[in-house]
Amino acid sequence: MTSGVLPLGWEHLSGHEVTTTKGGYTGFSAPNSLLENFALGIDRPIPDWYEAEPPMVNLGAGRKQIDEATPLDAEHGWLAGQEMPFADESVRTIYAYHFLEHLTKDEIISVLRECERILMPHGIINTVTPHWDTEAANQDLDHKSRWTESTWKNLFKNPYYDGTMPRNWQLYEVGTLIMGVFQRNLMVVSQLRKDWE
Repeated sequence: MTSGVLPLGWEHLSGHEVTTTKGGYTGFSAPNSLLENFALGIDRPIPDWYEAEPPMVNLGAGRKQIDEATPLDAEHGWLAGQEMPFADESVRTIYAYHFLEHLTKDEIISVLRECERILMPHGIINTVTPHWDTEAANQDLDHKSRWTESTWKNLFKNPYYDGTMPRNWQLYEVGTLIMGVFQRNLMVVSQLRKDWE
């Protein structure tokens, strides 16, 4: 590989190996997946995500059952704001697909605190919520919160809030992408990870 000056982050561009840099051009290994094509096409690095491992929980599962994941929703006797029926640090992966947008701010904070409690150190939470500025976010009257690519940063680290939001989180944002097949269904796809205490 020839060394050269690359745009910030290119050396970590979703697994792409830089093959050459000469004459102002940068060569990359051929993309082999949807995410590799996306990353190379938008000229932006995509964060490396951690793989899901059992034991797993599927919050707000409804009809979307995930193999090896324990469904946790109203149909299974659990409501947001209640304690989750798992021991401390007993879960490695939590899914929350089209769940968080149905909660109020207080319910979201309560659920995330429970996630912190049941997640093992370095456990992950994978979330998908409709982007605030889409038909998917606004067509459902049950949606109680709006989500953007900055929501997690604002929740976990924004120093400008007046103190009504907790800041002592064990969770941090691994990465967030805006993804969709059409503009009307753009989603905020995020991964969170629990730090060591």
